[in-house]
Amino acid sequence: MQFDFKRMLKYEYNVGDRDQTIRYGVGSFSILVSLFLGSVPLLLLGIALLVSGYTHFCPIYAGLGRTTASCCGQANKAQAGGPSCCEGKAEAMKPKTHSCCSGQGQDQAHQHRA
Repeated sequence: MQFDFKRMLKYEYNVGDRDQTIRYGVGSFSILVSLFLGSVPLLLLGIALLVSGYTHFCPIYAGLGRTTASCCGQANKAQAGGPSCCEGKAEAMKPKTHSCCSGQGQDQAHQHRA
C-alpha cells in the first residue's frame, strides 16, 4: 500500500461516526493522562485525535486512501457546505422515482392494496 502525500492534503470526510466517537474518547483520555504525567507528546496526540474527530478528516486515512465514513451518512454534511466523502455521487445513487407508482406519489403518503 502506497502513501499518497498529495491526497493527504485534499480535505474530504473520511472519519465515520463510530470512528469519531472512538477518537473523542481516546483523545480525551490521552489529554487527561498527559495532564497527570506532564507528557507533551501525549497531549499533542490527544489534541490531534479530538481535532480529527471534530472535522471528520484524518490526513493519514487520506494518504492511505482509507475511509470509515459512509457516503450516505455524510451527504447531509456536504450539503451544509462541507466536503463530501463521495464527491456528489450520493445524489446519483438515489432513486428518482418509486417503483410502485412511477414517481406520482413521492411526496404524498399512499397505501398499497393487495
